[in-house]
Amino acid sequence: MPTFSMKLITILTDQSALLALKDHVIHDPENVLTTNWSASSPVCNWFGVSCGSRHRRVTALDLTGLGLVGTLPPHLGNLSFLSLLYITNNSFYGRLPAQLSNLHRLKYLSFGNNYFGGEIPSWLGSLIELRRLFLYQNNFKGVIPFSLGYLSKLEFLTLFENRISGSIPSSIFNISTLQNIYLSYNMLSGSIPSGPHELLSLELIDFSSNNLSGHIPKDMFDHLPNLKELYLSVNLLSGRIPASLFKCKELQMLSLSYNQMEGSLPIEIGNLSMLQYIYIGRNHFEGKIPKQIGNLTLLVDFDCSYSNFTGEYIRKN
Repeated sequence: MPTFSMKLITILTDQSALLALKDHVIHDPENVLTTNWSASSPVCNWFGVSCGSRHRRVTALDLTGLGLVGTLPPHLGNLSFLSLLYITNNSFYGRLPAQLSNLHRLKYLSFGNNYFGGEIPSWLGSLIELRRLFLYQNNFKGVIPFSLGYLSKLEFLTLFENRISGSIPSSIFNISTLQNIYLSYNMLSGSIPSGPHELLSLELIDFSSNNLSGHIPKDMFDHLPNLKELYLSVNLLSGRIPASLFKCKELQMLSLSYNQMEGSLPIEIGNLSMLQYIYIGRNHFEGKIPKQIGNLTLLVDFDCSYSNFTGEYIRKN
């Protein structure tokens, strides 16, 4: 009897948390929550709700693309078995409640394409099971918390199109599981950090459309052997293309355009046989375009416009 009572209480806890969310939604254009979320039906049958087969607790909440308008209540922090929380493509606003830091089982978190504001909370770094963190296309401001580097299982970090400022924390490059990192279209400044550890999983870096300055670290690519896509365009970067870049034998996309970089295009560019796209225009590069570009048989697009290159035009056969 006590066991049954305990299970009933926990189910009611989940129900109460979700009904609190429903109460915080001020506009439900498709009437999904209005008609479907009711105490008269089992929580596990509600739209967007999934439960575990054994303990019958709420493990996933996916309300993507419903056009919901409202705020997040602190009660969501009581969904202690939650591993997935997706409310992407809605119109939620306000700050993220600190009680979400109680969701220690959370693996997948997406608040992308809403109107959330305030600073990105440092308590996100305590959600150590996180694999994917999507906060893109919101109104977050302030700096990227150093604590995100504690997310040792993180694979995707997606923060593009916010109002984030300050520098990129070096702690991010300590996450050995990281696969993709998107920080574009913010107001990030300072230099690009590099990590001392091998990041064998990292395939994509997008720091484009910020205010990053200084040289690209000479050793940045010593630890990124499987990098496939690099986007650093539309910043204030200077200096030369570091030689370590040519260790990235898997590189398919190189975008450095709209910066203040200088020097020549090294002949080693011809060794990156997987390259399909090279965008280096609107810089201060000079000298001849190396004929080794012709070795890139997969090359689709090469833009070096508005630079200071000289010599004859080389047509790829």
